[in-house]
Amino acid sequence: MSLRRTRGAGATFAGVVAAGLAMSACGGGASGANYRPKATPSTTMMAMGADTSAPPTGPPVSTDAVTIEGFAFKPAVITVKQGTPVTWTNKDDEAHTVFFGFDSSRSPLLVNTANTYTKTFTTTGTFVYHCTIHPFMTGTVTVTA
Repeated sequence: MSLRRTRGAGATFAGVVAAGLAMSACGGGASGANYRPKATPSTTMMAMGADTSAPPTGPPVSTDAVTIEGFAFKPAVITVKQGTPVTWTNKDDEAHTVFFGFDSSRSPLLVNTANTYTKTFTTTGTFVYHCTIHPFMTGTVTVTA
């Protein structure tokens, strides 16, 4: 009986040691215990094409050029005349898109700086768009006659 108890204790001890070694291998040392992933706007994952925010507000800017910079469309609200082509230029190091839900037109993936997308507005109205990768990025184009 005494021999059996010793074997059980030895097996338990070996199991505890093995578990401890496995856990220490996962920890990556002292710095691993304090590791926290850095949050960035690009870590937010949402359904492609899902616009979850309200259209931007503010005074419209009369321009045919929009810059994508700092995870924002600048200016966010623009006004153009009917028939005017508008060009979006990505100046972020992150990929972005320009998506208009009303006609399902979508830019190609603007993967790096200096990538551009141009859309010509042939009808009047107010058109809201967003980045399908970062749905919090929204903009509005108002087209006048």
